[in-house]
Amino acid sequence: MKAVLALRGISKSFSGVEVLHSIDLDFYPGEVLALLGENGAGKSTLMNIVSGNLQSDSGAIHWDGAPIEITHTALSLRIGIAHIHQELSCIGALTVMENLFLNDYCSGRFGLIDRRAMLKKARALLARVGGEHISPEAEVVHLGIADQQIVEIAKAISRHLRLLIMDEPTSSLTAHEAAALFRIVRELRASGVSIVFISHRLEEALELADRAAVLRDGTLVSDRPIHEASTQSLISDMAGRAFTFAERKPVQPLENAPVLLEVKQVTERTGLGPFSFSLRAGEVLGIFGLVSSGRSELLELLCGIRHPASGEIILYENHPTPASPVDSWRRGIAFLPEGRKKNGIFPQLTVAENIALSARNVWRVLFTNSRSERDSTNELYNRLKIRATGQNQEILYLSGGNQQKTILARCLAVRPRILLLDEPTHGVDVRTKAELYRMIDELAAQGLGIVLVSSELPEIRALASTILVLAGGKLVFQKSNTGLDDRVLLEAAFQHNTMEISKDYTLNSRN
Repeated sequence: MKAVLALRGISKSFSGVEVLHSIDLDFYPGEVLALLGENGAGKSTLMNIVSGNLQSDSGAIHWDGAPIEITHTALSLRIGIAHIHQELSCIGALTVMENLFLNDYCSGRFGLIDRRAMLKKARALLARVGGEHISPEAEVVHLGIADQQIVEIAKAISRHLRLLIMDEPTSSLTAHEAAALFRIVRELRASGVSIVFISHRLEEALELADRAAVLRDGTLVSDRPIHEASTQSLISDMAGRAFTFAERKPVQPLENAPVLLEVKQVTERTGLGPFSFSLRAGEVLGIFGLVSSGRSELLELLCGIRHPASGEIILYENHPTPASPVDSWRRGIAFLPEGRKKNGIFPQLTVAENIALSARNVWRVLFTNSRSERDSTNELYNRLKIRATGQNQEILYLSGGNQQKTILARCLAVRPRILLLDEPTHGVDVRTKAELYRMIDELAAQGLGIVLVSSELPEIRALASTILVLAGGKLVFQKSNTGLDDRVLLEAAFQHNTMEISKDYTLNSRN
């Protein structure tokens, strides 16, 4: 069978760091290809090249056997490639049918919008993908995630669809909703569409895919028919690298270090938990898990963004549970959120202003740019080696790594006792990552308690004194980071809530 799409020698670098290394991969009509790998393996980068969001540095793309340069998304859509990203792209303020026909409102001969024709075509498209229950006239903002996913698929098949890329399509779906999505995927496959299914859920890949390809550190390490794969073989492919962090030894808390935070049977109203663990001064508590495992939500519980439905969060010196993020800062808990551009930086403010914001809120500063504020900002700016034209440069124009350092400086400006870090090294270069590692080690050695969320297993192993693994919003593994095998941690992360944990695991125990 001839491949509808063939990639040959695809390579890509960012800031001098090569993230894809000469990838060769074929995509066949009427086949579901599961594209697997840890976070940062290069899956999304490769698919963004296929769909025209990025261009490769070298290599060739062949479409129907002929070379092609996919220089923009409009071209990929025109030839029949649709990319449904993990962050859905429907416009919430528009109706379903307006989203479906965003570039063509079924205008008549005089250029007037034919809403009757839009309505009829929208119903037909939705029916093809199991969306008969969705009103074409409903605003998308009022739809659930599963129905928004159906709208995205309907939008994709509104064109001459030949290759559909689905990035973590079930990450926010219930089991029932995921089953309905699988039915749609199978129907599209039966009609001859080639489908790329990116997922962290190996059981989905084994159930749905015809073939599985695994990327590791930007290299294609395996490409095999699904009947030749197993959970264990796929995990081995994903985790088999020789980590460059092997020589690192995480900072360990003193035996008599005081407890700064104790979480007792905490649950959240959406079903997360129960969580039970403690954090000592000088300890780095590493939290690992897959997409939608509840990692970020747990940090939000600790800093007052979310509130426990039951259980207790006990702080040092018997401080009460934070009622809000500002309250948590005042109680000595600093939070570095995931997604610096969306949740971290204030883009139009200067570097100095971004650093000082936390202290101004905590200490209710009436006069900004005071001498004490300038001294504190200068000290942190130099300590973290933030690279900018100066502290008065707008943070928007800094590199991602220096933006991340600035947010960390904001956290340290309030002299916290507890530091919550959500993906602190995401999207930074190797040098900045090493600097952040050094800073985390230093802060732990100085007695801070640190809770570190990371989707990179080598990073967790390199930094954490104790490792927690979450799966499906539950705590499934908790143990000191000594003598642990990467395979055990990955297997724990892939567990369902209802699946029995292997006897090799230590559940809710600390040695």
